[in-house]
Amino acid sequence: MLVDVELVLFIGQTYRGLDFFSTAIVLLAQLFNSTPLDQERFQVLAQPLSGGSWKLLVLEQLKPSPACWQVRADGLVNPSLVRFDFSGICSRYIDSNAYSIRINKTDLATSHSLRLIQEGGKLLLLGVPREAGNAILVASAALTNTVNNKVGGDAFLALRLAPGWQLSRRAYNGQGLSHIYFSTKALAAQANSNPPLITPKGVVPIRVIPYRPMR
Repeated sequence: MLVDVELVLFIGQTYRGLDFFSTAIVLLAQLFNSTPLDQERFQVLAQPLSGGSWKLLVLEQLKPSPACWQVRADGLVNPSLVRFDFSGICSRYIDSNAYSIRINKTDLATSHSLRLIQEGGKLLLLGVPREAGNAILVASAALTNTVNNKVGGDAFLALRLAPGWQLSRRAYNGQGLSHIYFSTKALAAQANSNPPLITPKGVVPIRVIPYRPMR
């Protein structure tokens, strides 16, 4: 039986001399583990937005049909789940509450954010540290002028995970949760250094929701 669990971690505050931001990272690493996934059931996509920005979208095929996405002849992808009631058939992971980075069995949800950045002829999915440091290359896609002109509307760009990376599911006490990891046991590559980012302050609630596909 699946039971909802909710955790609230206090990040960025100091209490009795303890740095709770650092403590929270350690707690997350201890609380969560991961379980392997069938990579063929997932598609990692970049959705174009106005102003030249991009949004990360991960799709999961829960049942064999209907298909949650369609790969076009030109290599772009149409998320076909928008054309039917996909409850119990497809899952969507659309923001940082639904996906994060895990490296060497350490959950980096509180220390790194996933960002799509266009650099030359490539679109890079980077794990960007919230403090000073190098970004981590997680996935990428070629972005030629021809492809760029076609992307938009129903056409999304498929991202290829960097060597050594895979998708896994966050687990708590052996129970799968509705959260996907971009995970690796060793860093495959690093992108150029990024400017320091501001560490979140105050209380940051982190909800732990068990994975429960609708039937």
